[in-house]
Amino acid sequence: MNLLYRLLDKKHYIVLCLMAGAVVFNAFAFFCVPPTYQSTAMLYVVSSMDDSVPDQTGLDMGEILAKDYEEMICGDQILEEVQDALQLDISIDALRNMIAVENPENTRILNITVISTDREEAMDIANQVAVAATGHLSGMSTDNIAQYAKPAEEKTGPNYMIYTLIGAMIGTLLFCDCVIIRYLRDDSIYTADDMEKAFDSVTLTVIPENVSLLK
Repeated sequence: MNLLYRLLDKKHYIVLCLMAGAVVFNAFAFFCVPPTYQSTAMLYVVSSMDDSVPDQTGLDMGEILAKDYEEMICGDQILEEVQDALQLDISIDALRNMIAVENPENTRILNITVISTDREEAMDIANQVAVAATGHLSGMSTDNIAQYAKPAEEKTGPNYMIYTLIGAMIGTLLFCDCVIIRYLRDDSIYTADDMEKAFDSVTLTVIPENVSLLK
């Protein structure tokens, strides 16, 4: 309870640190974190096509294969082809971290989403991954590309709200930690209860700090 009261006494400083942390992290995100953009290409997974119309067998097989292809698209073979085609100066692991492949539930669609600090690069990589995938995955061709990626019109990151909330939380925690540490390390005696705990003896009397002497 004493610690709680100590923190409540500092509530104005806690609010000040909360605001300072929020402003600092928001400014950091705005000036130091590069904006990111994302583009998405779409594959329609069917195993066979007849005059551009998938048959029922192809649809059933596509639903089965979609989950497998979701994992295979980010394999080294496909990504190496993408790296060579676009002359990317990044590692395979870095390229893999830029790509997210999603198969929406109960669909034969594979969404290939790429996030990059360059909107044109995000589009090029997404499209090249889709093209490379159709060449390596069984029963696929460029006809299975349902949608090519386009340049992003708006940036997708950073999320300034998240940075602001994190900054506010860190500022508050840092100040509260300082108050708690100072409280725990303070072995000064302020009350009669402190005296009893420190010396294991009963306090007989307490002299007020300001006493007017009687003459």
